[in-house]
Amino acid sequence: MSNDRRKSPGEDKDRQVVVSVRFPSELLDRIQAMAAVTSTTANALIREGMEAYVQQRAASPEFKKASETYIAQAQARVATVLGTAGEARAARD
Repeated sequence: MSNDRRKSPGEDKDRQVVVSVRFPSELLDRIQAMAAVTSTTANALIREGMEAYVQQRAASPEFKKASETYIAQAQARVATVLGTAGEARAARD
């Protein structure tokens, strides 16, 4: 029998992927100590911290500027692939 079952909407949202991250030993000690004191796991603490960090950075003016630059560069690359780079430059000028 095949394992090709249909996924329900939102099922991928809760999927977790294992990643390997290197921490300085002192930082990992602090994370583990905080997890113990707050009756949680180091994994949960790291996930919560990264979620807060990503939300904060995504709301920053620096991220907005970097994302606009990134999008403009990607559009320029696509225009080069499509052979429309000259047309795109002329439209901007």
